[in-house]
Amino acid sequence: MENTQRITVASRRLRRTCTVLIFLLPFISALFWSFFNKLFDPASSIPTSMVPLPVPVTQNLPGLIRLGAFVTEMIPLAAMIYGLVKLRELFGLYEQGLIFTEKNVACFRSLGRTLIIWVICDVVKNSLLSIVLTLPNPPGHRMITVGLYSADFTATFVGIVILIIAWVMDEARKIQEDQALII
Repeated sequence: MENTQRITVASRRLRRTCTVLIFLLPFISALFWSFFNKLFDPASSIPTSMVPLPVPVTQNLPGLIRLGAFVTEMIPLAAMIYGLVKLRELFGLYEQGLIFTEKNVACFRSLGRTLIIWVICDVVKNSLLSIVLTLPNPPGHRMITVGLYSADFTATFVGIVILIIAWVMDEARKIQEDQALII
């Protein structure tokens, strides 16, 4: 199989994977918050450290609090879904054999920006989630957390790298177009 065919096949698979994830991620988040009390029950066999929360949860959460937590969780998830939409678009272009086009560069730019925005949304989500999860606590026992983790710095760095790659790709695309016009 030649390289372009392998690129087409791999791109088709990744485009389909992105499509599945676009619908699956919000569904999994909704399931998680729907069954939160069962998962975080002290008698549960599931270790609570598997799902990091910004604050410890020591009691069952009412439905309205879990709904608020789900809505809060959707903030960075919306950025992630947008990134998956752009990745799906990029893999669709690769599937069609379009490598150095303006649309590819636009997808890369969007991905870089989205990654940086996702980090900001994740920081906001953790702060809001700490408030939402401690609302059932009595006054004086509610918390707000603000934090940046090493993964946030890594994701920001990768977002900047992707933006620079998009810039370089755009310059390469312009050179390719100029050379195509020279007879």
